[in-house]
Amino acid sequence: MARTIINLPLRNSVDESYNTAVNILQANGFKEVSYNGETVWKKGTGLLTAMQYIKIEFTDTTLIVSGWVQAGVGSVGGNEMALNGIVAAVPKKSVMKVIEQIKASL
Repeated sequence: MARTIINLPLRNSVDESYNTAVNILQANGFKEVSYNGETVWKKGTGLLTAMQYIKIEFTDTTLIVSGWVQAGVGSVGGNEMALNGIVAAVPKKSVMKVIEQIKASL
């Protein structure tokens, strides 16, 4: 699994931070889905651009945000790609922008 993982310190409660992150994800067109047994947030179908994924997890003091893109259509998508590199650069930048919004709001 090639994912970009960012650890963000919490300044608010886990519940408040979760609600803030979910509101940002929904405002940016992400939908909660089950992906390989994990609950993640997904945007796109892979038809016109790579599918975008963000996963949020919490510890008592940290929000762990994982982001990646996947080229392909639907369930026959290719491998996960971390948010660095030039392949699928536009959707990678889009995912990083959403992660930055979450980071700024915490």
